[in-house]
Amino acid sequence: MISEQEKRNTLNKMSDLEYAKNDVEMMRYRANGLSHKLALLAMVFSIFGAFVCLNSIKAGDVNVLIIVMINIVILLGGFLAAERSKTYSYKGSIALVVFGGICVARMFYVPIILLTNYATYTSLFGKEGLTEAEQKALTNATAQLGETITYKDSGAQAVAFLPSDGTFRGVFAMVLFALAGAAFIVAGVIGILRSIKLSTYLDSIKEKD
Repeated sequence: MISEQEKRNTLNKMSDLEYAKNDVEMMRYRANGLSHKLALLAMVFSIFGAFVCLNSIKAGDVNVLIIVMINIVILLGGFLAAERSKTYSYKGSIALVVFGGICVARMFYVPIILLTNYATYTSLFGKEGLTEAEQKALTNATAQLGETITYKDSGAQAVAFLPSDGTFRGVFAMVLFALAGAAFIVAGVIGILRSIKLSTYLDSIKEKD
């Protein structure tokens, strides 16, 4: 005879399976809102990270164009991928992971340039008896830093929305890009797992039919 405990365990397993089945069934009619929202949040972090970088380097520098172009690609491509992941698209979710990787890579581009140039600038500016190499390094560093950082030493008025400390800006931009990358990647991974889950369920239905 089957004990009462075995019956209860069997019923619990059946209810769990039924719940899981109903949960997957609901995915056919419910959008993948979590991936969509995380992707949109990632784009917000990306925009603010780009703003910090654009506000910290010299206007007209080639890096400005690169920053703008990368951000346009991430915004347009990220939005399209987010919309596709909303409908459990596997390829759209993969694209979100790719955009996350791009955001992580951006941490080591302009923010590192900013940190390096600011360190050179602060160590050499105002120092007497500079060698020719040091003077050249100072000139190059100053040429790449934005006026919102160098305004104190140039006598201009403050126009920055951020502290003029280049180290703070560089680290802040890296944090924003890291958050953008993490949000994109998490959104993509969730989308991939859910798309596989739904696809497997739909295939099982077709087999039964």
